[in-house]
Amino acid sequence: MTENFVESAKNQMGGVERLLKGLPGIRGYVDKELRRDADKRVREAIAASLDQSRAALVAVQNNLLKAGGLALMDEVNEAAVALQTLADRIKTASYGYAGLFDPVRVKEAQLDALVRFDQALAREAGALHARVEALAAAIQQRADFNAALEEFNRTVTHLNSLFGKRGQAIEVPTLLDDPAYLPSEDPGAAR
Repeated sequence: MTENFVESAKNQMGGVERLLKGLPGIRGYVDKELRRDADKRVREAIAASLDQSRAALVAVQNNLLKAGGLALMDEVNEAAVALQTLADRIKTASYGYAGLFDPVRVKEAQLDALVRFDQALAREAGALHARVEALAAAIQQRADFNAALEEFNRTVTHLNSLFGKRGQAIEVPTLLDDPAYLPSEDPGAAR
């Protein structure tokens, strides 16, 4: 996902940017700027996905209310607030590298490791859509809504944890050198 955004940013480079990229010592800076732009775009896409899930959750709340589930509204509202908080954290997060003149430099391998966090976040944001659909199905089929809500909350908690670890890694880039710190590349291995 991030690589697509990096390629898009490279394709949009103007003549001056291309010239600067050719200068010794500047190439890495331009590449990092492209990655920084890609990082922002990835986070915006993930936050937009979470916003879509929250909007779908509001529809679930309305259906639950119509089905007589007033007693469950507080729990669903708490889940919606947790999801909104996560989306806001992602929208306002720090960029994924240290600037050119910062005392701490982030290595390319560490930037690549951040991509794994972004991919894991994108997978989990996609899984959240399925959790919302499960909530809607539980209402419609009069199934165990509480179990579906618990699974939704587990997914939001896992997303928060992933994003928290990503934030720590930006503050302490050497954490990205430890493979055990990184999210699994296997979509089913998390949680």
